[in-house]
Amino acid sequence: NDNTNDVVVVSVPENKPADPTPRPTKRPKPAKNDNTNNVVSVSANKPANSTPRPTRRPKAAKNDNTNDVVVVSVPENKPADPTPRPTKRPKPAKNDNTNDVSDSSGNSGGSSEWNFVKSLADTSSQFDGFERTSGMDWDISSNDPWSLSNTYSYEGAISFQSGINSNRYNLDGGKPVFSNATLTTPMQFEGGVLTFMILAGQLQLPNEAFFVSVDGKVELPPALTNANPDGWVEYSVVVPEGTHKVTWSHVYNPFGMESLPLSTNVVGLWMDDLRYAPFTSDRLDNNANVLDLSDLKMTNNADGVDSAVWKVDSTGVVASTSDFKNEIDGSADIQFVLHSRFGGTLKYKVKADTTAPHDDFAILFNGDVRDAVFGEMVSFEHRELVVPPGKQVVTLRHRKNPGRFGGGLLNSLGEVWTMGKTWLGDLSFVENVY
Repeated sequence: NDNTNDVVVVSVPENKPADPTPRPTKRPKPAKNDNTNNVVSVSANKPANSTPRPTRRPKAAKNDNTNDVVVVSVPENKPADPTPRPTKRPKPAKNDNTNDVSDSSGNSGGSSEWNFVKSLADTSSQFDGFERTSGMDWDISSNDPWSLSNTYSYEGAISFQSGINSNRYNLDGGKPVFSNATLTTPMQFEGGVLTFMILAGQLQLPNEAFFVSVDGKVELPPALTNANPDGWVEYSVVVPEGTHKVTWSHVYNPFGMESLPLSTNVVGLWMDDLRYAPFTSDRLDNNANVLDLSDLKMTNNADGVDSAVWKVDSTGVVASTSDFKNEIDGSADIQFVLHSRFGGTLKYKVKADTTAPHDDFAILFNGDVRDAVFGEMVSFEHRELVVPPGKQVVTLRHRKNPGRFGGGLLNSLGEVWTMGKTWLGDLSFVENVY
């Protein structure tokens, strides 16, 4: 075929490799530029002759100017191959960089604001322990007078007993019977809070009442002095500086009723350990009426074997139900004491991720719950609580199972999805000024 005008043309799709079929054993060489009209057309997808295919087909170059593209659709910010969903719903991270808990030793964010101490110092001094004849200026009423007694005592062996008791009075009514004891403070008295311990048989209206007045004005009303079945109870009254008359009054049949309800309780009342404490604000160098965290010494204690306490983090402090590993119920308590002349306002911010009745956060004054918070809060809430005058032992308590329900009952309520945590910060006390 020398000098032939026959031409072989191979048609190849654009940007794709030629047919990988093996070349024939001998292929005629075409005349490159002859203007011949004799054309043999061979498709690129079929072999030009009957030469057998090889046993393995060679692979085409993948990235040789090809337009073939493999696209993998991946959701934004998620891995292409997700891990299996856990059996329990994962909790999202809340308040990143705020819930990282450090130890409470005071070496991390916010710790310097929380003035934690091992125990609270007693700032009071004893006015009268009633162990012997007192040097205080007491005025005892002649009718049913108060007297020293060794029947009961809070400390030592002697207490101060009201003149009203079961031996002298029965259930007959008709008129009220008073037993009063009045203390006159000296002229140099600096002013502060008087505290005292009371033990009573019943103190239930309308049979009995107990109240304390200062200069004739009732400062501790009967409604606040109901008998405590657990024994001795501490009460307090505010007494300004200088000379004042403080009167303790025990009354039988205070309303003068003709007949009284039947009662099997013992009639009687005892007082012990009369003490004086200066106002908290008077102990500060700046004598300010606003006390922030650095002004308040507090304890941070657990009530059980798990030693669950509040821990300092960058937002303040945090307590966790998960720290109670062995106790079905328990609490983590921050506690401090206020002695105020006019009372004031406790301010704080709180965020809860708890579920009642499994866990919650509560604030107590002198052992009585004044506020309770639970739920799933998105952010901190700023809250305020009115603080009465006198001595108030303030307890900030994260509680596990506050109702002390059995495990079977709690489990029957279903699974809990909250984290079981309480965050607390920005604590301050603003004392009223008149």
